[in-house]
Amino acid sequence: MTGIKRAPGVRSRGLERAPATRRFDPRRHRRIAGLLDLWMATGPEGRLMVPTDPGRPLDARAVANLVRRVGDAAHEVRILADDGARHIGLFTEVAGLLGHDVLISPEGADIRHTNIQVTENGTGPAPEDAPLHAVPMDRVTRQPKDWLVLQPPDLATPLPGWFAVEEGLVRPRTGVVGLPLPDGLALATRADFVARRATAHRLGFTAEGVVTVAVSARSGGFLIGNYSGTQEVHNGGQLAALLGDLPLYGADLRLWLTWPSDPEEQHQLAEQTVELAEMTGATVWTPPPGGSAELVDDQRDLRALDPAGGATPWQAHRPRYADGPPVLDSTPDGRLVSRLTRERIVVSSPVPDIGTDTGSDATGASPQAAEPGAAPATTGPADPAPADAAPAELVAPLARPTLVTEGRRDPAYGPPWLRPGQMVNGAEFEAFVRAEQDPATAATDGVASAELFLVAFLDPRSVPAGTDLLRVRIRPGGAITISQLRSHVPARLQYLMGTADTYLLPAARLDRVRVVGGFRSEGFGRLRPVGDVTEGALRIQCAPTPRSIAGLPNDLHRWPGFGTRRAYALLPAKSRRLPRGWLRLYRRQPAVCPGRLLVEVRVPRGRTVDVGHTADSLAGLTLVRTRAQRLRTAGVELILGSRSYDRVRVHRAYRAQAGTWERIPDLPPTPLSAAAARLQSAVPGRPPGRS
Repeated sequence: MTGIKRAPGVRSRGLERAPATRRFDPRRHRRIAGLLDLWMATGPEGRLMVPTDPGRPLDARAVANLVRRVGDAAHEVRILADDGARHIGLFTEVAGLLGHDVLISPEGADIRHTNIQVTENGTGPAPEDAPLHAVPMDRVTRQPKDWLVLQPPDLATPLPGWFAVEEGLVRPRTGVVGLPLPDGLALATRADFVARRATAHRLGFTAEGVVTVAVSARSGGFLIGNYSGTQEVHNGGQLAALLGDLPLYGADLRLWLTWPSDPEEQHQLAEQTVELAEMTGATVWTPPPGGSAELVDDQRDLRALDPAGGATPWQAHRPRYADGPPVLDSTPDGRLVSRLTRERIVVSSPVPDIGTDTGSDATGASPQAAEPGAAPATTGPADPAPADAAPAELVAPLARPTLVTEGRRDPAYGPPWLRPGQMVNGAEFEAFVRAEQDPATAATDGVASAELFLVAFLDPRSVPAGTDLLRVRIRPGGAITISQLRSHVPARLQYLMGTADTYLLPAARLDRVRVVGGFRSEGFGRLRPVGDVTEGALRIQCAPTPRSIAGLPNDLHRWPGFGTRRAYALLPAKSRRLPRGWLRLYRRQPAVCPGRLLVEVRVPRGRTVDVGHTADSLAGLTLVRTRAQRLRTAGVELILGSRSYDRVRVHRAYRAQAGTWERIPDLPPTPLSAAAARLQSAVPGRPPGRS
């Protein structure tokens, strides 16, 4: 039993009686601002025609010319014709000629007028004399079907359009025009929406902690568009407020923009960029004045260009109170990479076991503990398909499930920020899950993820070529629709909110999900089956990744809960560098350890991971594999992530001397990131300034 039920006022598709509709009447049709409606019909020979001029033949160019004559060419177009999908090739060509989306009805649907009106608070019955919304109605089930959104072929993506399309209705969106980026946001205007959407989809994930914001520069500021069609120029402080949901404090913010050519505007924009850095607390990276950021398609990454179009390093704009060197480095070929990545010349060994990471004793004296958070080896490009591999086949988007609303007493989901009463699937359905490793390994060991959920989607066209996928079957209550999440979503996950037909598979509901197949994408919806995929339960493997701490999920118990608390750390006495990834902390002063320095630090609120409480919270998630229990067994109490090294200050330091900790004098409060190098001069027998 799943305990699933429908909340009052929430409709489950296909389970309610058919809504009241009437024959399409052009005189009562409701127009939507920014959407051009073309009323068309099918002639005796199956060709499209304009009802007012039935003798006029229509091809793609004629339809595009008709749109340009009767409406604004910058507007989306909706074709009011039965069985619009029968002419999908023609209308796709129209979308390409216009450079904008075209909405058509599915095959097997008639265009009808509905008595439902759309308001800010939802939907309700329309007054008798009010204009009516056009909806595609299935001829068999008499249920509304969604409009099909045809994007220009050269700019097609799975990202949403200018309008929201749901339950047969077209709804205008409101607010600032934003499109999801991996770890970021693309800000667009009415004029550049389609082009910005296409480039946003081609950007891949970047280095750890990098937030990317795509924005246009105008009049010495940042150009921001609104779904009402208006636009205005924001200064750095206004843009910082607009980006308040992104995790920017202490992070690296990369601006995907093109500088203006006017020197005065360049000077103004540089001032606003500095203000943006001060207001967000982030290091802001931009191309040099006069230059631009360009998308490198084969790497799915950005590079900086100088005014002449040549590759050039990025420029950093840091807040005044930033401590230590930048986490990122700009390469000569114009890319941003982690400094740790550049220092790592060869990575050939596998990720060490937790016994190596933490040491076998309670003091952490093992030399191997100096680098507990080393990143795993990176994988190369996908291997080509073997000669005897199964051929790739075109796979259509999978069917959407019916949705129902759970009660507040139904089983929990896993992620602590997911509150009860979410909208879940009311019937069994199938979807795809992206696998970071090969499908066979993902099916056996678990899908690598730093979250307590996996993302499932219906359309295989939403992933680039070479991506490995698992096909899963989800029983009722196992998936939560992202488009109707009823929770405050953490800033790191905001990019998911704009994606269509995607679902969360929460960790506590993975017992309702089974792997049924594995595939590799060949691009454009073509999937090649991958053998040796074992059918069975879907698991999450919280393996160490550049986006996690010590192989733990992102939803952790933090310490301290409030204020600033004292803790201790052991540092190697003969190294200027702190461990990569994370550092073990102690609540109490550890035993004397030869060859180590002891530092007493002040930890601000929430900067470390409480290993014991985290292990307790994960104990009930049987299909999630983490290192939490192994860390606790090894005696690790607290973990400090490398991104917090600058936020923790060293107040005292000690050296091991004759079986006791001897305090090192004349050490002012210093950020932990700089303490290791400063303490070398205090070690007896070591000349200052040498490692």
